[in-house]
Amino acid sequence: MPRPMNLSLLPALQWRAHVARGIVTRHLLALASLGALVACDPGIKTFDVTPAQLSCPGQVTLAWQAQGDGLHLDADQPVTPALPAIVTKQGSRTEHVSKTTTFTAYYPGAAHREKSVQVGSATCPGGSGSCGPQTLTFTGTCSGGVGPSYVTQSLSAAAAPGNITQIVSDADFPVHVQHDAATIPLGAGGGPIGPLPVVAAAGSYTISVPGQVGAKICEGGPVGGGGPAPTVHITVTPTCPK
Repeated sequence: MPRPMNLSLLPALQWRAHVARGIVTRHLLALASLGALVACDPGIKTFDVTPAQLSCPGQVTLAWQAQGDGLHLDADQPVTPALPAIVTKQGSRTEHVSKTTTFTAYYPGAAHREKSVQVGSATCPGGSGSCGPQTLTFTGTCSGGVGPSYVTQSLSAAAAPGNITQIVSDADFPVHVQHDAATIPLGAGGGPIGPLPVVAAAGSYTISVPGQVGAKICEGGPVGGGGPAPTVHITVTPTCPK
């Protein structure tokens, strides 16, 4: 036969159940608040520094894609040009490093990524680089309705003596290289369209994307605003002394 409930204990049992429900509710609210903070915390999708190794001081390209503006960039060694303190959520830029350097992309108090470039020697024959094929990295900006605008890069006479013997692009679209008052058309992912002009390899270089091709590759950018253009690598082979 079941034991009858002691009715005098009922208020105490009800109070304990009420307290238990309050504790559970507080835990659930705390978890929900934590989840909301995590959801609002911007993340970094990708952060790359290429190449990862250099035999001598030279240029590297930083490229990033994050979930929100206000991303910070930092380097543990001096780089040229100096890094901006804050960048947009997606972009790329070229930096010159003189020694092994670790780059960091981060949101203060939140996500961060680190990438290092190893520099084999602080000095190279000829002062700024030994003679041989030289790769220039071009980053740029797209604007609504027009083609991309790219940065200017330079080669020293020590690294690129003599004339250009070959020049190639890794872009999957045609580009025009402007150098030493000459325009050198390059095919998609390849070399010159037509004979090479007889020009010195040293000096400044910039690139452009001709006609409708330029407008086409920038179609994905914000209308009337700016956005990163596809990064292009141009390799210049100079005449080297034997």
